[in-house]
Amino acid sequence: MLKILSTLFDRCLFTLTFILGLQLPEFIQQYSQRLSGHLNEALLQLGDYQEIADRHFDGNLKLMVDKYLTNSEPSINETAHVISKVTERVTDLQSHLTNLQDAEYINRVFYFITEFDESMAQATIQQYQLAIPLSLHALISGTLFALCIVIFIHLSLRTSKSVCRKAFKKKVKAESTQKVIKPVKLKPVKLTSKDKSDKEKLKITPKIGDISHLN
Repeated sequence: MLKILSTLFDRCLFTLTFILGLQLPEFIQQYSQRLSGHLNEALLQLGDYQEIADRHFDGNLKLMVDKYLTNSEPSINETAHVISKVTERVTDLQSHLTNLQDAEYINRVFYFITEFDESMAQATIQQYQLAIPLSLHALISGTLFALCIVIFIHLSLRTSKSVCRKAFKKKVKAESTQKVIKPVKLKPVKLTSKDKSDKEKLKITPKIGDISHLN
């Protein structure tokens, strides 16, 4: 019965972790879509400034920013800083999206784990939709993830059992060495009439006359 339950537990655990492992490429896909949306929004915002640069600075946006920074008007200076931030954001988003879409799958997973944007990942989790992708990469991810989890749990259980067994043996050994020997209660010995007479003779103290008689 225990063997059947153990086998059933392993199968259920493998199935659940396999489905969970399938979500990794799907999550990266939905994360990339959100990343692409933020990039398009930043490009639209930067496009308005680029039109101004096209009309007044021959399309050189950097020259416009430098010109704004040297202006004595505070609002113009702040606008230059805003343009610089938007330009940097566009560059970062484009680089991030390229690494997630154009690289090999293993490199994409590694890059996502090490370089993901926390706020964007949280937003993706909040609106994440569960899916069962059947691509080769998803199947490999699900299988590897499930095997790793099952092996880890079995090794943990085996290690914990071994530690508990050793601790129990050590406790039993310590108790056996510290065991106190209980004193043995002696039963009173009943004296016979002969033993009583001998005991009375031993109690008699010899007199002086007796000692002289012995001499």
